[in-house]
Amino acid sequence: MTASASPLAETGLGRVRGVALEDGLVFRGIPYARDPLGDLRFAPPVEPEPWSGVRPAEEFGPAVPQTVDLGRREMFGLPDYTTSEAGSLTLNVWTPAVDDARRPVLVWIHGGAFSWGSGSDPVYDGHRLSARRDVVVVTVNYRLGALGFLSLPGVPGSGNAGLLDQLAALHWVRRNIAGFGGDPGNVTVFGQSAGAVSIAAHLAAPRSRGLFHRAIMQSGSGEMVLSAEEASQRAAEFTALLGTAPEDLERLRAVPVEDLLAAQERFDAIMEERGELAAFLPIADEALLSESPLDAVSAGRGAPVPLILGSTRDEARLFTELLPGAGLGEDDLLALLSDHPNPAAARSGYAALEERTAPRDLFAAVLGDSLFAAPTERLAIAHTRAGHPTWRYEFRYRSSVRDGVLGACHSLDIPFVFDLLDTDASRRFAGSDAPAALADRIGDGWAALARTGAADWPPFDPETRRTLLLDERSVLVDDAYGARRALWPEREQLASDRSSTA
Repeated sequence: MTASASPLAETGLGRVRGVALEDGLVFRGIPYARDPLGDLRFAPPVEPEPWSGVRPAEEFGPAVPQTVDLGRREMFGLPDYTTSEAGSLTLNVWTPAVDDARRPVLVWIHGGAFSWGSGSDPVYDGHRLSARRDVVVVTVNYRLGALGFLSLPGVPGSGNAGLLDQLAALHWVRRNIAGFGGDPGNVTVFGQSAGAVSIAAHLAAPRSRGLFHRAIMQSGSGEMVLSAEEASQRAAEFTALLGTAPEDLERLRAVPVEDLLAAQERFDAIMEERGELAAFLPIADEALLSESPLDAVSAGRGAPVPLILGSTRDEARLFTELLPGAGLGEDDLLALLSDHPNPAAARSGYAALEERTAPRDLFAAVLGDSLFAAPTERLAIAHTRAGHPTWRYEFRYRSSVRDGVLGACHSLDIPFVFDLLDTDASRRFAGSDAPAALADRIGDGWAALARTGAADWPPFDPETRRTLLLDERSVLVDDAYGARRALWPEREQLASDRSSTA
């Protein structure tokens, strides 16, 4: 295709030239912020300079600097990203056409434990979702790890720079998406894992209000935030690995990115040894968040937007079966259950509910409930009690790969959401027999929320706790977590009960 035949779109900073696909258009690597170099490393994002003429938007920009993502290698068999600080703060737009149709807009925030990922990942290719649902899909890069979430004194917002990048991208969407056939007044944010945690943060952040109008959280939590004190402690420990301190901003901005990432690998290992879920997390620092998202939503201070949220049935099997790590035995399981008043009884209860009952299997079940199912239920109840429409689901389809040991694990829903089950990467993870009808079912629900503000199944309420179970045959049930909730630690049961009776 010649350049003259390539699609053009107008932004507030200049025109961009994209690529015509068989069933739509894509504009790749559009900058929404200046390169985070020099004095802009760790700082809030700054709008790019305008350009003259037509800027090529035919190739993805580099991913932000990050350590090696072993999970991506194992899940999808994909090569490592090409990374660079320069040119990394970009977004990508898939649209059926550049016209005045004002289609619903879906902005994807990727996961990766706030340390890995990219909006350019082929697993998040938005072309089929855009074409089949007649929507505009946007995927975003944001700063990760220390570059995105290292809290430094004297740098406002430094501990949430990654969230501020997402905020800048949402501002870009509001200003520019009409030029790509989208409706800036109908924006849905959707994301998985750290992306869903990010969305919870935006539900709570006053500065994000009005930039999106619906939300979809896949396997997230409204509770994964650090206090300012915790963030400062981690910053001191991390910078010590570089032979410096958080106050030495000039030196930190001069550290070669390779050295910073090497320190991050060491820091990740330290945090993992302590049992921490992630080395870097969003921060309740007053600059963006003043409290945890769950607390904000429970107090009625969350964004009043329609919300779909859910988790997968076997979340933690991704971590216990696919990612490298030490073997898990009975002692590990009982240690995980140590905050339960009767660990032995809880163990027996989980064994009665699970098909696989080896200690590592029960460990995965307990961990998945603790990290995802229970926090998702608490946030669903809080959002509903605040008077906002809420829809709950659990993804239950089990991958056939590796003799089925992955079950319905963390991240397995992604290829269904993007309707990419026929790709080699998806087959490696979800199996060659993954049902296209389930991708259609999920697409129906997600698109219904984006288009109308309501999902296409009955809403959640704290009394019935109605939940859609997504599987080869999807069914709606009441209180899908009743038996499992009885096994949760007392503090988690009380939190859910208080939310449901407040």
